[in-house]
Amino acid sequence: MSLIEHAIVANRKSAEHHDPSLANKPAPKIAILTCMDPRLNELLEWLDIKPADADVIRNVGTAATEDVVRSLMFSIHVLGVREIMLVGHTGCGMEMFTEEEFEKHLHTQCGVWAVSPDRFHFYSDVNLTTQKQVLKLRSHPWIPSDVVIRGFVFDLSTGNLREVSSKDAG
Repeated sequence: MSLIEHAIVANRKSAEHHDPSLANKPAPKIAILTCMDPRLNELLEWLDIKPADADVIRNVGTAATEDVVRSLMFSIHVLGVREIMLVGHTGCGMEMFTEEEFEKHLHTQCGVWAVSPDRFHFYSDVNLTTQKQVLKLRSHPWIPSDVVIRGFVFDLSTGNLREVSSKDAG
């Protein structure tokens, strides 16, 4: 049985015990930008944050892209989020290539050169890139200055969360 078929069967069983209050308007207290890496799927549990309390925005490499800002605008200006937490992690796949190397990889795999996106956001230092993403969000004109924005790196080998200072990235 494929994983999709397995998920459908599991959903039929879990729907019998579904909480209908989930249809109410969400009221998250925090927005968390993190990587799409499946090893972080339990991040809310590790941070002891209830799923209803967090808007979790995920993309490869924890990049504060245009689409992330679009999501944050809704979290902040419609749902009332007042805290943003960026959580990068050790061992991210975005450290495997440079922009140019990945474009060559795609060209080899697909036979054409990448035209979009114009940048994939590869990096070599998770601390520095997390600091830069914090500064990028802090400087955005649509994010009110009273919204708290902090950056962290989650160490996959130890389970420890370490805050990074944005002061060194400028």
